[in-house]
Amino acid sequence: MIQPASNNQIKEWRKLLQGKYRKKTGLFLAEGYRCVEQIIKNKKIEVSEILTDSTIDLSKIKPDNIPVFELSKNDFATISDTENSQGIIAVCKIPHQTSIDNISISPGLIVALDALQDPGNLGTIIRTASWFGVGGMLIGKGTADPFQPKVVRSTAGATGAIPYLKGDLAAHLDLLEKENWNIYLLDGSADSVSIDSVSPTKNTVIVVGNEGNGVDSTLVKANRKLVRIDGKSEIVESLNAAVAASIALFKFSDRV
Repeated sequence: MIQPASNNQIKEWRKLLQGKYRKKTGLFLAEGYRCVEQIIKNKKIEVSEILTDSTIDLSKIKPDNIPVFELSKNDFATISDTENSQGIIAVCKIPHQTSIDNISISPGLIVALDALQDPGNLGTIIRTASWFGVGGMLIGKGTADPFQPKVVRSTAGATGAIPYLKGDLAAHLDLLEKENWNIYLLDGSADSVSIDSVSPTKNTVIVVGNEGNGVDSTLVKANRKLVRIDGKSEIVESLNAAVAASIALFKFSDRV
C-alpha cells in the first residue's frame, strides 16, 4: 500500500544527500528505476522504504513488504540528486564492512582503491568488479564515499554486491602479501611493465590509483608489480581510471 510521506520523513530523507547523515543513520539513497530494481533483485542490501512521485509503475519491481511512500513532485525533487529524475528512490541500509581476514581467505580477485575521487569512476569500477566476480574491495583514504548518490547510480544496482573494507590501504596490502597475494599496481610510468607480459595467477590484488596522481609512492615496493596498459599515448595521454581498471579486471579474471 502506498502511503503519503510526512514533512518530517521528507526532511530526514533529504539529509541523506549529505555524507555525515549517511554515516549517522547508516542509510543511503539509491535512485533510478533499474538501480532500485536490481538492488531489490540482488537481495544483498536491505531496503527500508521506497519513495515515488507517483509516475512510476512499481508492479515490475515487486517491492514485497517494503513500505512505499508517495511524495509530491516538488518534494521528490528536493531529495533527488538528478536533473531528470525517474521518480523512484530506495532508502537502503549501508551494509556492514567485512574484515581483512575474510577478504584474504576468498581466492580470486581483490580491487584496492587508492584515493579514487571521482564518483562516476568509483561506481563504474564497482559495477565492473561485480561483473567479473571480484571477491573483495579495499577502499583507501581519500576515496569517494561508495554510498553517495552518484556512485550508487553508477553501479547500476551493484552496490553491496562486493564485500568491502575501508581504512589504511598500505597496512591491508602488507597483510595480504603475508598471505601470498600478488599485488599489481596500475601505473603508466617508465618503471611499469605491459599488462600483456603478465601471467595472471590466483589471489591477485589490482590497485587503482588517484585520477591525477596515480598510485601513492608508499604503496610501491620491490615485490609488487607496476603494470601499464599500452596504447596510442602519443594521441591520448592516459586512460580513464575506470576504463583502465575494467581492462585489468578482464585480463586478470581470465584465469581466476
